[in-house]
Amino acid sequence: MNLAFPRNNNLEWLRLIFATQVMICHAADHLGIEIPYVIGHFPGVPAFFFVSGFLIYASYINAPGRNYFKNRFLRLYPGLVSVTLGGVAVALTARGWRDIFDNFTTYAIWFFAQITLAQAYNPELFRNVGVGVINGSLWTLTTEIIFYLCVPIIVWMEGRFHLTVLVLLALSFATYAIGPVVLTNTIYRDKTLYDFIALTPIAWGWMFGFGILAVKHFDYVQRWLKYMPCLVVPITIMMYCGNGILFYPSGNRLGLVYLVSYVGLALWFAFVAPFVRLTFDLSYGTYIWHMPVINMLLLLSIPSVSLAVVLTFAIAALSWFFVEKPALKLKRQSLKPVRP
Repeated sequence: MNLAFPRNNNLEWLRLIFATQVMICHAADHLGIEIPYVIGHFPGVPAFFFVSGFLIYASYINAPGRNYFKNRFLRLYPGLVSVTLGGVAVALTARGWRDIFDNFTTYAIWFFAQITLAQAYNPELFRNVGVGVINGSLWTLTTEIIFYLCVPIIVWMEGRFHLTVLVLLALSFATYAIGPVVLTNTIYRDKTLYDFIALTPIAWGWMFGFGILAVKHFDYVQRWLKYMPCLVVPITIMMYCGNGILFYPSGNRLGLVYLVSYVGLALWFAFVAPFVRLTFDLSYGTYIWHMPVINMLLLLSIPSVSLAVVLTFAIAALSWFFVEKPALKLKRQSLKPVRP
């Protein structure tokens, strides 16, 4: 089975828009300015999870095996290693260059955590640096990487039970809905069981799941794409009066109906709006570098959102041209079967 969708699409623009939304919201929050409230109604993280479900599932279906894992590694890890080195620079700016020798074990454990599956690990040593965590946004990479590892298992399960994605989506949404209410036992410091589950696709997998369903049934979805701008109406209504697990309209914990409406608009933008070629991809660099930049500006007492944006885009460009793009040249193409 091959999964196909139009080659000329605006998915890369979407990812850049989502990363920019996260950057602006974090910069405004930590550097102390107000931004138009509507920006918070189009959060980047849930949309990223949806697009990942769409693209990564198709990537594995079209090119299973070792190349799938190699491609995922080459896309994530060169940039992740470089931004982790940037995080060390932020910590040493705050604590002095000799601190890495005085606390070498802590730095080594933190570095290892950042480039494996424990990006949320935040040692006590760094809790007075900047916002209190060197690069808190990277918790989503833990979720993404676990999802990447799960995709081959999901595909294998589908071969034996064709409703696998729907069942997993439902179970994940149930966890997402009731977990914060019932999984409240503190198991480590002040963290509850749900706090740890919320670092995995167990809580967020339903968002990936909608992406999987969208690409699996793209022929059907495509028939309705031209009508998707009509979703502006329910989205606007939910912005003003939406609440609860179905209709909540802002932040990462979106309601189910709101998320479906939101990603419907995203699909229209990706596949119906005029195609504009993007010859470079700053989305990943923007996402992983914006918090080290914000922390550095706080340490230097330069609380400028505009400077944070400019510096983040500049570093993201350097990351793309000198780290990510050279690594991606080693990838094997995994989305070959596409429509013109």
